Amino acid sequence: MKRDRITLCFFIDALGWELAERHRCFEAVAPHRYRQRTVLGYSCAAQPTILTGAMPSEHGHWAMFYRTERSELAVLKHLRMLPPALGSHWRVRRQIFKLHKRWSGLTGYYNFYCIPFGLFAQFDICEKRNIYAPEAFESGVPSIFDDLEREAVPYRAWTWRTPLEQSFAELGDTLDSDADLRFVLLYTAYLDGFLHANIGDEAAVETAIRSIERLVVKAVERAHETSEKVDVLVFSDHGMTPTTRERDLMRDVHSLELAPKSDYLAFYDSTMARFWFSNNDARKEIVDMLSGLSCGTILESGQLREEGVWFEDERFGELVFLMNPGTLVVPSYMGAKAPKGMHGFSPDHPDSHAILMSSEELEPDPGHIRDTYTVMKRLAGAGS
Repeated sequence: MKRDRITLCFFIDALGWELAERHRCFEAVAPHRYRQRTVLGYSCAAQPTILTGAMPSEHGHWAMFYRTERSELAVLKHLRMLPPALGSHWRVRRQIFKLHKRWSGLTGYYNFYCIPFGLFAQFDICEKRNIYAPEAFESGVPSIFDDLEREAVPYRAWTWRTPLEQSFAELGDTLDSDADLRFVLLYTAYLDGFLHANIGDEAAVETAIRSIERLVVKAVERAHETSEKVDVLVFSDHGMTPTTRERDLMRDVHSLELAPKSDYLAFYDSTMARFWFSNNDARKEIVDMLSGLSCGTILESGQLREEGVWFEDERFGELVFLMNPGTLVVPSYMGAKAPKGMHGFSPDHPDSHAILMSSEELEPDPGHIRDTYTVMKRLAGAGS
């Protein structure tokens, strides 16, 4: 016996508007296409916005790491005593990360990347809980999963923890075996990782997109065999911008006659640098230096408020310096080498735009990634 209706949501990280339009993908299952403005920041900000319909200043997640005096990662500061060659080796750091993940019990997504171990005394991660589950946000903001639980809508979710092929295989089996299933959200980071390494190779990108498209089409066809009505959404959180330039922003800052930690703290993401100051002289020197650079822009508090990423306690930075699209901070705390593509630039840049594709026409036009939450909620029957 067929179920009466099901909603299938395929969340494809980094499938931007420009890329989707160029390759005209997913038209067979989701012909209605909407360009969406993303949020300032990375997936750790955009994904919570999609899942809650709230901006980062509301759900509390912006950058992966924020400054705090009570970091749950503080125990890692003792590893600063490791010899530099050992403490910076990726195999060593990977093993330390695995041990910490097992020991801490944290279920959210995070990584140590190239962050100096000494900084963990003052920096913590914001995503401590799996955001693809209920009660994930310490701010108390509800997500689509809280809504589904409240309305008793049977659902399944697949996250970055499950490899691409396995996720779709499990989805197919679940469609056949679970007659009560009404809502599916399948997230994959496969394309994001692929584009970081291969953006610009159009043939390779085409192959990667088509491989995901075939899996989606097969899953939708299987859903039609077991359901009277199938609603399909295919969406992303941001696009991908090709890397065109690099800037050693750490060297620029270190060239000043200031003492790190005592005069200022800095956190170097891949497309932005965030600063906290201990005195006005340090603030003035760094502001003057950054203002003279052509590779990026200091974001004023009004801009941060407008983008929905302003925090009164300045946990994510007293000053934010955003790089120009295509220009990366290299080296950064995210890596010593520049990937071929990156996201996290201005949301207004064409390569930053996300996309929402639907099997049915949507009204009103979902022009921002936060609107995806409202669409999912309505289709799931979990409230207006």
